[in-house]
Amino acid sequence: MNTRFGVISKIDFVAASFLVALSLALASLAFSFGGVDFGVYYAAGRVFLQGGNPYDYSQIIGEIVSSTGKLNNPYYYAPWFTWAISPLALLPYEIARVFWAIINFVLWFWGLFNLSKLIVWPPIGFRRWGMYLFTTVVFAWTTWGSEQVGILIFLLLTFVLLSFESEKWLSMGIWMALLLFKPNITAFPLIVLSVWLISHRIWKPLINMAGMFILMIVVSLLISPGWYLELLLPDKIIGLSYTLSESGVAQVTRYTTTLMDWLATYRIVGVAAYTIYVVAVFRGMLFTIKAIYNSCSVVRLMALALLVNFALTPYALFYDYSPLVLTLFFVNFEFAEEPSLVWVQRAGNILVVSSLIVGNNIAYRYWIVVVLVCSLMIKNLYVAYKNITPNLKIS
Repeated sequence: MNTRFGVISKIDFVAASFLVALSLALASLAFSFGGVDFGVYYAAGRVFLQGGNPYDYSQIIGEIVSSTGKLNNPYYYAPWFTWAISPLALLPYEIARVFWAIINFVLWFWGLFNLSKLIVWPPIGFRRWGMYLFTTVVFAWTTWGSEQVGILIFLLLTFVLLSFESEKWLSMGIWMALLLFKPNITAFPLIVLSVWLISHRIWKPLINMAGMFILMIVVSLLISPGWYLELLLPDKIIGLSYTLSESGVAQVTRYTTTLMDWLATYRIVGVAAYTIYVVAVFRGMLFTIKAIYNSCSVVRLMALALLVNFALTPYALFYDYSPLVLTLFFVNFEFAEEPSLVWVQRAGNILVVSSLIVGNNIAYRYWIVVVLVCSLMIKNLYVAYKNITPNLKIS
């Protein structure tokens, strides 16, 4: 018996060591790509510290080019993200990049550690380290390479859920407000959570969120009056779909990872694509209403809300998908409770990682969403069948 536990301990140690080593290798490889969006954050911080408006493309583009040596698009994030990133802008660009890479590496595993408190799957040991490695390859590596904020969003979501479970309403409201720095990814899940909280008459986190959000908006207007007006200019809208020159002229189409982009890769466009999208939105809203009504678990609710958000959002890129690790773990946990469906669980995970090598642009990565949706549908159909079968036998 002792020998057996010793073998298991060695396996766990080897698995954990492999996770750390390969994760460091992936992070180093991602860093070697030369950087993408941190240059925009860095430039925004520098413009802000100089008293300028980081949302003004004419002010920020010079800083982007001087720091990175290449063009990039406008800055979109809420002012409180600018405040948070500004200390890095005091450093030389390459040193700041190193710090940003280290921060995101730490935040990723911090988020996974928090997730293990929320979803007790898989059990601690080599299976958990293997799942961490799996999600690092699928989600974190791309986010590290693009230097994006998906990992930060994932971590803040875990803070929200942990605060709920410990009934720390003040901190929960603050984390919810901070999450609104990137609304195309976070607004819908937070709306769903807010409706659920209202339905359960839990008001304190919502009051705290509203207070924190209003405070940050007021402070931003005092520091930079009219900053939001720049977000209404044409170059900001164009910059979502095209790369821009220094003068703001559209150059190359940007690939995004949404339902419409995925359909277009299979040449489903025009009326057919819009029809599918409208039907999907209708079904997604019905699914969300049902989830709000039936969910006793806030973790389940947020996992489903994230999936609906990424299934239907009109704007997201693959590097935004990091928060979906919550949904992936939830789906796997659901299947772990149905041993007869273990083959579906394994097939789903294989298909998720296989989606990384499908196609020639990031629009194909939407297959991850499709696989997760189909997996949940199979699980729900199986449960419904199990519930009906005894009744059929009795009749």
